[in-house]
Amino acid sequence: MLIARIRLISVVLCAVLVPSMVSANTALLKEVVISAERAAVLKTQGIQFSHGKRVWKLSAAKARTLYKTRTAADGTILLQLRPDKIYSYVNIHISPQVNNIGEQSRFVRENGTIVMIKGGIKGSIVDGVKTSLALRSALVSGKASVVVLMKQYRPSVFSAEDFSKLKFPDVLTTGETSFAGSPKNRVHNIKVGTTRFNGVVVMPGEEFSFNTYLGGVDEQNGYLPELVIKENVTTPEFGGGICQVSTTAFRAAMQAGLDITVRRNHSYPVAYYGAPGYDATVYQPSPDFRFKNDMKTPILLKTAVVGSKVRFEVLGTSDGRVVKINGPFTTEKKPDGSLTAAVAQIVTKAGKIIREENFVSKYQSPDKFPHATEANGEKLAQ
Repeated sequence: MLIARIRLISVVLCAVLVPSMVSANTALLKEVVISAERAAVLKTQGIQFSHGKRVWKLSAAKARTLYKTRTAADGTILLQLRPDKIYSYVNIHISPQVNNIGEQSRFVRENGTIVMIKGGIKGSIVDGVKTSLALRSALVSGKASVVVLMKQYRPSVFSAEDFSKLKFPDVLTTGETSFAGSPKNRVHNIKVGTTRFNGVVVMPGEEFSFNTYLGGVDEQNGYLPELVIKENVTTPEFGGGICQVSTTAFRAAMQAGLDITVRRNHSYPVAYYGAPGYDATVYQPSPDFRFKNDMKTPILLKTAVVGSKVRFEVLGTSDGRVVKINGPFTTEKKPDGSLTAAVAQIVTKAGKIIREENFVSKYQSPDKFPHATEANGEKLAQ
């Protein structure tokens, strides 16, 4: 079956990727009756979410964006949640502070033998559906506080015995990018970030999330300040250079013929990544880079920094797919430096195309993003 898709990638860096909770639980869309008195109070009553000692307060105006009310023909006042608005708020403000995703078991291949380098740890994450239902109960009953509810999160946790049954006989591809000429803080951050992905296993049908495995990007996690593109400026921030790692992961996944599910280009062309159109920007909590393992067997990531290059090896069992990458090509360029570029992934199996995707990237003019020429006492590469 031919799957042909064109993906036009937005360049707004700080938008949130908001999965819908509606499909998870249609009860969220159920309208409930509230009294006229409650409806009047809601106009001026704020809401606060709490988890342990943490509290997130919303003004009445902000709280009203999480639900809507209407008056039925018989005069009854009905309240309905807005699940996507709730999820967006939780995803931006609460989840990054309370989620504990645990850790996946990590393995490497040494001299042909698979060796466990870290055991898995279960975690917990915000239960968006239950927290939303708790919010609705609070709105109806008159409570002004909602306790954030959690659910268990189970990353791929393997024992050595379980893992011994998995095989990774083939190097499906090796993705590489060069960071030659990078300032020392950028080099440091690239090295720290690369280690986060060594030994990650992606099971059949599983979606890999770069930001999930990356974890926190701050001083406590070993990062140094370096330039990042944030909103409409280029400014030093902890973790600058992480996009070198995500770009390498993107190229490796493309070359392995895996299904790219979420990818966004940088706001403007960045020289470190070569020809425009083959990069992937990330920032916590979004934008993210994601791909799905659409093979019938697991894959193992082996990552390293070799000299001035980031290397991502994808190990697994070949299913006979053949991958062709066309591009990247610049399709339009304006005098101010803004441009459009594209790169295509064509995956065939037994002579038939099983997926063909064209990733279109629109870059703005670098002039729109004031760029520091010095940071941390060093001259910065342009």
